[in-house]
Amino acid sequence: MILRFLLLSGLLGTLQLSGAAQTDSSKPASDTHPALPSLPESALQPTVAITQAAAVSPGTRFMYQQIRAVNNEKAFLAPAWHGLLHLEPDVVQEKRRTSRVPGSLDVKVMQTLNELAEEGWELMEVYKLVQPVGAEQSITSALGFMEPTKRIVTGYTSINSYLETRYLLRRPLPTAAK
Repeated sequence: MILRFLLLSGLLGTLQLSGAAQTDSSKPASDTHPALPSLPESALQPTVAITQAAAVSPGTRFMYQQIRAVNNEKAFLAPAWHGLLHLEPDVVQEKRRTSRVPGSLDVKVMQTLNELAEEGWELMEVYKLVQPVGAEQSITSALGFMEPTKRIVTGYTSINSYLETRYLLRRPLPTAAK
């Protein structure tokens, strides 16, 4: 009886040691995340698009009006038009914080452009600039639902940009009677 107990305890000890060795060898060498590759230089280049109106006959003189929208936060008018120097998006007060109404600045800019067109202003140029100013990369990992022993690693890249859109309008100067 004692001999059986000694053999059984020896056998259990050997199994535990071999089991511990197996579990140690199945663990990954390191739990660190793989490094994200650096962003290519082309990912951070500015993009500029310019749309221009057709040229006019020489000798015609014009007055100019500019509307410049910056980062969908504010639009500036130069020179001032009907007393307006800038347009701002509508804001909504929610408890202790304020937030901008999405698209409200675009609506105001388009309304202003339509009113200028009614007064005889002609859209001459649209200039759009998208300038990346920074990038953030992050890695997250989680255990898979179907196979909890396999770790799922996901990399994210977010590029922050400066946005500017300019509308240049013109209207012929009134000609003086001779």
